[in-house]
Amino acid sequence: MQRILISAAAAALVSGQLMAGEVTTVRGVLEKAEPLEHATAQFRAGYIDLNMKGDSADPDSDAFAVGGHVRLDSKRWHGIMVGAEGYFVEDMGLQDDDSNKVNGDFFDANKEGFATLSQAFIDGKWGNTEIKIGRQMIDTPHADSDDIRMMPNYFMAYLLTNTDIEGLTLTLGQVDQMAGWENGVNARKFISVEKVLGTAKSTNGIYLASAVYEGIENLSLQAWYYDIDDIADVIYLEAGYELPTEWATFAFGAQYDTASDRGDKLAGDIDSSTWGVSAEAGFENGLALTAAYNSDNGDTGAFGSLGGGPFFTSLEDQTIDAIGQKGDAWIVGAGYDFGQIGVEGLSAGVVYGSFKADNSYNYETAETDLSLEYAIGETFNATLAYAIVDDKTTADSDYDQLRIILNYNFKALL
Repeated sequence: MQRILISAAAAALVSGQLMAGEVTTVRGVLEKAEPLEHATAQFRAGYIDLNMKGDSADPDSDAFAVGGHVRLDSKRWHGIMVGAEGYFVEDMGLQDDDSNKVNGDFFDANKEGFATLSQAFIDGKWGNTEIKIGRQMIDTPHADSDDIRMMPNYFMAYLLTNTDIEGLTLTLGQVDQMAGWENGVNARKFISVEKVLGTAKSTNGIYLASAVYEGIENLSLQAWYYDIDDIADVIYLEAGYELPTEWATFAFGAQYDTASDRGDKLAGDIDSSTWGVSAEAGFENGLALTAAYNSDNGDTGAFGSLGGGPFFTSLEDQTIDAIGQKGDAWIVGAGYDFGQIGVEGLSAGVVYGSFKADNSYNYETAETDLSLEYAIGETFNATLAYAIVDDKTTADSDYDQLRIILNYNFKALL
């Protein structure tokens, strides 16, 4: 599955901030109740342009769309609430009439606008235990929203979370459907996990378990296990540490990800063993620096994800799992927060990355990302990301990609 996003490192630079390794009653008399806790909404406009170069036979493509969502959440009654969200994307019709030249990342399987029920869930919370069932947005290492197109990823999931132990969050769950721009079938529909992963046989989806510990100041530890029925067992481990000083804040990360095939091996042989390290520094003058490295020593390359994925070196387009075999990746970058010179909310970043298979004849690609972001509080934000991808193999499939997303958020409508 193609994975396209600004990396965690690049996002930290663009925002001018560092990430330390992180990876959320109805009244008795019914006629007096106010059943809605709140309603929120977002309006979004987006433009994407893919310019193919080199020897690629693929056509250039672009798209311009508007969209957004409206979400309603009820008040809790005996710990229980319900929520729903409608999402729409509208094609503005400014691109080429030839559908081959329309960038499908923004639209449904027919490269058209759509409307869908993106969230519909029931949520029960009693003490430190919470159960959430239904269509919802989740963010885990190997299944996440990856919100960098018109519609992010959503999942049909069943989650149980407990925080009885201070600083420790435990989660058990199941995920069996996915909607959104990265499900690879039809963004507006909730598609079974096995179809998203390219298999025809029906399975029980994904079972997951995790422990995230943040009980020690500036330290974050997390462990995740995914049982992808008849496909793979996946384990992900991550540690992050933040070191603040008088003149700068430093952040360090380490990760390990391993996957092996299981059961009927519906996705074929899987054998990955991927590790990575990262280092970031944010200075009081607004400058930020980042560097990261990933390496996979398995037989089939780094394991992919339902969404953006967890790897430190992931950029706007390239990721280590895209190599598809043993290899490594590294990135270096810098960013600046213009708030330090009086332009609040404006930040910029540049990141360069290299992605190379052990046998570079099979895969060797370099990418340069230029990013600009402007925000006005939590109401408005604009993101521009420009990726220059240089295919160094004999295929010579170079391309550039420009992405612009504008968001306006409406808070507490009711």
